[in-house]
Amino acid sequence: MGEKIKIGISRCLLGENVRYDGGHKLDHYLTETLGMYVDWVGVCPEVEYGLPVPREAMRLVGEPGSPRLLTIRTKVDHTEGMKKWAHSKLKELEKENLCGFIFKSKSPSSGIKGVKVYSETGVPSKSGAGIFGGAFLNRFPLLPAEDDGRLHDPQLRENFIERVFVYRRWLDFAAGDSSMKGLVAFHTDHKFLLMAHSPEHYRRLGKLVAEGKKYRREELHSKYIRQLMDGLRLLA
Repeated sequence: MGEKIKIGISRCLLGENVRYDGGHKLDHYLTETLGMYVDWVGVCPEVEYGLPVPREAMRLVGEPGSPRLLTIRTKVDHTEGMKKWAHSKLKELEKENLCGFIFKSKSPSSGIKGVKVYSETGVPSKSGAGIFGGAFLNRFPLLPAEDDGRLHDPQLRENFIERVFVYRRWLDFAAGDSSMKGLVAFHTDHKFLLMAHSPEHYRRLGKLVAEGKKYRREELHSKYIRQLMDGLRLLA
């Protein structure tokens, strides 16, 4: 692949006026620094689902594991409509060869962790994920995903960017010389990076590569990339 790395992103972080109040959450680091190296694929679940700008604010209500998406004042339930839209959108995104996604933190549609979920009596807990954000994680569990709030931490930001670039190199490998010899070379190229994150994962992957001929290529690659991304999630 010769083009820039593609990363999905909440459109409000690019400065688009798509938030419920008509505003945005422009992130200068993302647009001006990281943006030099990537092509953004912008997504705004609420606008693309069909809601206007501005619009009534929404929040998650019910059980943290399966909350409902309700407007705060009028209690209109958008859960099923948003889920249906998310299913369709995720099928589109499968074709984009994304190498990561940056979500708007705390959003009832786009948040991926620590989103407030309110009980029926209005008591909040910080244990949910937004409707689209949660669906994305379920569909693409290997893709590096973070929210803009956590990326303000330099260590978490570095970890996310490392994973994005490694995942891109994996896509290049899978699209090119995906032979056993090519996998050995890929593993060797990432030896020290992986050891810095998790010596245990490095040992497991070394054993997997050494026994690679026992597996069909697709199975071997699936096992390898899953363990590789799991290891790289651990902070160096």
